Amino acid sequence: MSSDVLATLVPQPVSASARPGSLALPAQVGIWRDDGAAAAADLLTIELSRATGLRFAPAAREAAQIVLHSDGDSGEHYRIEIDERRASISGSPAGLIHGVYTLRQLLPAANWRAAPLPGVAWNLPACLIEDRPRFGWRGCMLDTARHFSPKQTILRFVDLLAMHHFNRLHLHLTDDQGWRVEIKAFPKLTEVGSHRANTGLGFAVSATEPHDGTPHGGYYTQDDLREIVAYAAARGIIVMPEIELPGHARALIAAYPEFGCLPDEPVDVGTYFGISRDLVNPLPHTIAALETIFEELLTIFPSPWIHVGGDEAPLERWRDSPAIRAHIASLGLPDAEAMRTWFTAHFAEFLNARGRRLVGWDEIIHYGGLTPSSVIMSWRGEKGGMKAAQEGYDVLMAPVFPTYFDYAQDEGADEPLSIGQSVLLEDVYAYEPSARWPDKASFDKVLGVQCQLWREVILDEAHLEYMAFPRVCALAEVAWSETRDDFAAFRQRLAHHLARLDAYGVNYRPLAGPRPWQQGGAGRKAYQPRFNLKEALANLDQWAESGEPPAEHLAD
Repeated sequence: MSSDVLATLVPQPVSASARPGSLALPAQVGIWRDDGAAAAADLLTIELSRATGLRFAPAAREAAQIVLHSDGDSGEHYRIEIDERRASISGSPAGLIHGVYTLRQLLPAANWRAAPLPGVAWNLPACLIEDRPRFGWRGCMLDTARHFSPKQTILRFVDLLAMHHFNRLHLHLTDDQGWRVEIKAFPKLTEVGSHRANTGLGFAVSATEPHDGTPHGGYYTQDDLREIVAYAAARGIIVMPEIELPGHARALIAAYPEFGCLPDEPVDVGTYFGISRDLVNPLPHTIAALETIFEELLTIFPSPWIHVGGDEAPLERWRDSPAIRAHIASLGLPDAEAMRTWFTAHFAEFLNARGRRLVGWDEIIHYGGLTPSSVIMSWRGEKGGMKAAQEGYDVLMAPVFPTYFDYAQDEGADEPLSIGQSVLLEDVYAYEPSARWPDKASFDKVLGVQCQLWREVILDEAHLEYMAFPRVCALAEVAWSETRDDFAAFRQRLAHHLARLDAYGVNYRPLAGPRPWQQGGAGRKAYQPRFNLKEALANLDQWAESGEPPAEHLAD
């Protein structure tokens, strides 16, 4: 193994220097670890024994080929030192997990396969690597509501995120088009709300637009989700669930009309997209039901952060309902806007009392009612995040440009279906979260960055991987690396790194463009972006000045 492999690491470490020689791993690899390194040692043993065919067995420290030592600190720093006798990984318990994944990048790409290949020499280059992340939050949002991702897809995605030193998986579990989490107190959420009769073609925003005629659905049992949480935790990733409220709730209301604003006018699970007018009502019986839902959710997800959405919630149904208006008056509130503030405050305090932190999309910074521990996810550009940070809230940067990976990777008829034009790999790599920040002191409130894989038009798992990769690789470096190469140097490193994705079997977009079978063609995956990104960005910048969705974005 040449020391040239140091020049292919993604994300780029703080420092990496080659030394003479290499370490050849024998058929039986001795491994020593202290108590604080147990999780990392178990992960290394499980992953490498499967992929290499080597046997890993406990050994005395001086005789071991691999040594893992925890310094007991917090943080995610690690140090790798390899010579001809052994490979040593030291650092914080969380950092050791990242050290394991960097060690795997130093091995031949075949170690990312699920079974050993014949004739591979498992050698590690002698080197010294010292590394730590720039941001504490390095996340990816996966929308399972619009198009359902089977459990195995989630587990596979966890592996790919861990490969790139991500540490947060944000699962968008509910929306107008589907409810994906089993709630035992309300079984109709999955009996009714987890599936729809068909799906609008492209980004259909009306039932009158063409639909595919194919039923779609699925959900995760609570044990499925506990499995995902445990699998992710072993790989250094915390799973944050999202239950969208009070808007994006049509699937919930289809299952339980009494929680909607028009209980005598039942709705179906959404088959088209856009912003629905169907909100949950803020009446006492609904608040009690939502609390029960959250209580069950908290038993599944130990995440300190619970996402409650809060975005794109037009209030006309609240204003038009006599029962809701009467309830607003009974609380001494002046209007529906004040009721929305009360709604946000109620669940912020509910979660805070249970040791959890409410996370919401940036509209909620305009509503008020937040607790000091609330976190704002800035998606409509960066203004919402700036406003939140200046008011003292922690912030996650997730702006449409360039972190929404449902936009095309390039502009051209060869690309598959996307929601809009286009977020290039170079755009992602060039993103600097602090670049437009007016107040550098408040930038300290930025916890990190996150990419989004919304799935209105990402139709299947191959399409999902195509839209994610290699842009995820670029964002990994934005999130992890304190300093970055220019794009040309990154692209050169990435060209080598793609061999690892090949070994894992990822359906990524090649740097030269889509393969023939990845192209959109002329069928339902044809390239037909609905949104012009430059126009969308201008509208979002204006929209970010308030919490109200534009009327033209409402679905029919």
